[in-house]
Amino acid sequence: MPTVFLSYRRSDTGGEAGRLADTFHHKMGGSLAFRDVADIPPGAQFDSMLDKELAAAKTVLVLIGPSWLTELRQRLEQSDIDYVRVEVATALAKGKQVIPLLINGATLPPAHALPGDLGALVKHQAMTLRDESWNQDADRLIDAIGRPYRWDFVALRSVFAVVAIVVAVKLLIPLLPDDRTNDVVFVRILVASLAGAYVLITAVSGPLISRVIDPVVQRVQARSAARAAQRSGEVR
Repeated sequence: MPTVFLSYRRSDTGGEAGRLADTFHHKMGGSLAFRDVADIPPGAQFDSMLDKELAAAKTVLVLIGPSWLTELRQRLEQSDIDYVRVEVATALAKGKQVIPLLINGATLPPAHALPGDLGALVKHQAMTLRDESWNQDADRLIDAIGRPYRWDFVALRSVFAVVAIVVAVKLLIPLLPDDRTNDVVFVRILVASLAGAYVLITAVSGPLISRVIDPVVQRVQARSAARAAQRSGEVR
């Protein structure tokens, strides 16, 4: 379940919302961010999906570009629902972590320019996303949100550990004296020792292992995302 909800106007920051979702996926893996155009499946009820994802989200990022306020004012004069306004107002009312993201030189609107249900938005500390420093700004944003625990790395390291221990035991057993080969207690101690050695090695050389594992995990995730996108395109 995504923990970050992206609230944006497609005509204002649609491209940046997609880029930010891709950046989250690249830097942290998984489906961290919810973006309506990508994550609402065909045939799903739009309103209920937004309500569900907003309720589940820990953080709501409000992407504000140069025309965000202008379009808000235009929508205030129309009778149809402004979903962006509903998203932001709901997040504020529910006490979510709301972070205004200022994009393409935009500034935070003054409180008097906003409708009453959005007035509290200006009380939330804003952050800036700039094209020339996108990765650095995205890293600061991720730190502010809180980096999720990488369970995919834990799973992959566990697989490596099991394989390494099995191979080591198979190599060591023939070298043991005959009276030790059938000693179950000794074999258990040997396996436990190898597991302890693996834990120690990973603790000491964690950054190096991460550099090896990261690309593997990212390739697997990219292939999964590509297959999912292809299936979605076929459904549409």
